[in-house]
Amino acid sequence: MEKELIENNELKVITTNAAEEPVSVKGKYDFPFVKTATAGSANLIEWISANKIEFDEQLCKFGAILFRGFNINRVAKFEEISKLFNSESLAYAFRSSPRFAVGKNVYTSTSYPKEFSINMHSEASYMPNGHPRYVVFCCINPPTERGETPIADNRLVLSFLSEKTRTKFLEKGVKYMRNLNKDIGLSWQEVFQTDDKDKVAAECNNTGTEFRWKSEDNLELTWTKKAVWEHPTTKEMVWFNHASFFHKFTLEKDYGAVDNEDQLPNNTFYGDGTAITREEVEEIINAYKKATNEFPWQKGDVLFIDNLLCSHGRNPYEGKRKIIASLF
Repeated sequence: MEKELIENNELKVITTNAAEEPVSVKGKYDFPFVKTATAGSANLIEWISANKIEFDEQLCKFGAILFRGFNINRVAKFEEISKLFNSESLAYAFRSSPRFAVGKNVYTSTSYPKEFSINMHSEASYMPNGHPRYVVFCCINPPTERGETPIADNRLVLSFLSEKTRTKFLEKGVKYMRNLNKDIGLSWQEVFQTDDKDKVAAECNNTGTEFRWKSEDNLELTWTKKAVWEHPTTKEMVWFNHASFFHKFTLEKDYGAVDNEDQLPNNTFYGDGTAITREEVEEIINAYKKATNEFPWQKGDVLFIDNLLCSHGRNPYEGKRKIIASLF
């Protein structure tokens, strides 16, 4: 059995062949692709290297691949995954949330109170100077309750938006605004990983980011980026941005409704500076919900995500959850 699809957000089962342990996935769609270790395929690096064509094809088709039973249960083992890529793993630059390094460009997932959800997003899609193509997660310690990393197919997200909304974002893109102030979010020192203002200015100039020092400790950044992208391999159009994640209406749950946008660490607009309405933000969030699947983590799970094809989030949880990640 390859997969069983059902409707109405019930559980479905996906396996790569009938002999393997099924994985319960909540959602309507057939992703992620699941590969469970067998006696002849217990080494993850060796399996992917020997089956690179299949790996690439399935990642493009499904947007995400879950490897289970390969015993990747320590940071040192996870670091070896970098051997699969032609480039080094990326440092977590231009930060938008607190994370802690646990290895060479290996980070804990975002430090955020466990009783809250993290909204759906594509990793660093907001970055003015590019973005990671791949995100790889590893479960070192699963939570005792919930704590899933939901994933959504960005092709589906785009299709669930109204034609009017799709067209506006396609034509205008997204304008991002950040207020770097330690009193309301991350400091500019944390975001840029430096205490040198000249280095900050050089980085902004290099990436086309407009910047304005409002005080010694308060830096405003603005830049514009596409909202809808063509995938470089599949040539499909995908929803790829932080328009809803960074919008003031989404941030209300943490900061409350504000009149002065300087009180928010982030905000978004259409690329021409016009407002994205509350109704449009809700439409985007609902599109994510409709396109989302999720599965329970098990110790040693490794999840490969094509960052353009799939977005992700985090559910509230109980217990000592430890999910680590690398960007490529």
